[in-house]
Amino acid sequence: MNMKKFYYYFLFLTGMLCWVSCSDDNGTNVPPADTPEATIDGSTFGELQGYENAADGFTTLDPGNLGDPIYIQERRLAGASYLFAADNASRLDGMSARPGEDGWSATAAIAEGKCYWARHASSLLYTYLKLRIAYIEGNKVGVEYIVDSTEERDPTAENMNANAPIEGKKYVADYAMPHLNQENIYVEHTVTYNNVETLNYALEWAEGKRHSAWVAFSFDAITAQKNVGRTDAWSPDPQLPGMSPEESDHKSDGFDKGHLCASDDRSYSKEANEQTFYYSNMSPMMNSFNGGYWITFEGLVIKWARSGVYDKIYVAKGGTMNRLLTDFTGEITSADGRTPQTDGQGFTIHGLACPQYYFIAVLAQKGNNYQSVGFWVEHKEYSQYDNNNQAPVSVTLEHALSVDELEENTGLDFFCNLPDAVEDAVESAWSEADWAW
Repeated sequence: MNMKKFYYYFLFLTGMLCWVSCSDDNGTNVPPADTPEATIDGSTFGELQGYENAADGFTTLDPGNLGDPIYIQERRLAGASYLFAADNASRLDGMSARPGEDGWSATAAIAEGKCYWARHASSLLYTYLKLRIAYIEGNKVGVEYIVDSTEERDPTAENMNANAPIEGKKYVADYAMPHLNQENIYVEHTVTYNNVETLNYALEWAEGKRHSAWVAFSFDAITAQKNVGRTDAWSPDPQLPGMSPEESDHKSDGFDKGHLCASDDRSYSKEANEQTFYYSNMSPMMNSFNGGYWITFEGLVIKWARSGVYDKIYVAKGGTMNRLLTDFTGEITSADGRTPQTDGQGFTIHGLACPQYYFIAVLAQKGNNYQSVGFWVEHKEYSQYDNNNQAPVSVTLEHALSVDELEENTGLDFFCNLPDAVEDAVESAWSEADWAW
């Protein structure tokens, strides 16, 4: 994360603490003792700090208790979920009809007596508010506001490639999900943890390849925890009856049973970890790749997830079903006494697709800010690495790329449920400085 982003996050968090301490029991900002005269019936007054110098005090405002703050940024009103449009009126009751799609901007100049329309965007609604700069006193800015109306959003109008709803599959719209391939079978594995149903991970099963096209999941304050160890609860996937591989499909083939969603990715509960041992979550990996190389990339993502820097990290990972490892015979004998081998179509001796590359797409969220990075790793023998001698983390930089580039390589559409404008921005590039390596 660059220093500018960190600065604004610090201001935001500091402001939220101050806002809570200055709120009444209903969570509404307490107005100053000598409240100015209201200019419309039913309005509320709140006070922002940070106009002259944020170091002298910084507070935010949550008008209408919408769950998102407005704050001062470079002497202007700002808020990650808000747009603003100026109105020529001097009183809230004199404001004209709200503007159309044109005329909105991300910030608004602070000038005493100035009135604005503000539009707050949630996943389902637009909420329109009227705002007036009631006073400016040194570092303090008083704001009079009232909620004017709400309007349902049409997500399809703003997100042309979002996954369509599927009855009984409520996580299909989660940000971690790639765009679904209708030729594959979509599966959600959930657990109940602390009496709350949680998506453990989802996958898309490519039946003709007997392999998952991808797995997807997220880390948050709960699911990033490490509470249990490895369970080794090997089992066919109960949601893929008659299709899921079994132990015999991985025996004496020269490959490891390599996790896609890693065991350590899901160590917040015993049930969550057990689900990672479904054979649908396994991929035939060369031992030196699985235990000494790939694990380095997985460990880096887990490090980010447990750092506490981000609110949530969304992950999609897997092996390439569009690029299989064909006509391969390895040189390193595995623990089962065999060397790994594939046929001319890229299948193991038991008929499992063997990827030529593996990938990870990562989307990190902090408030309403997002950043992404991808990893593209060749599946081959790495004789210098094994379970006792893992690759250094520095190798991950050599394989980092933008999510747009990763999409070109894999043929997948990652993070498709993000609003298109956000998706386009965060997937087009990545920055080494945004991540702790």
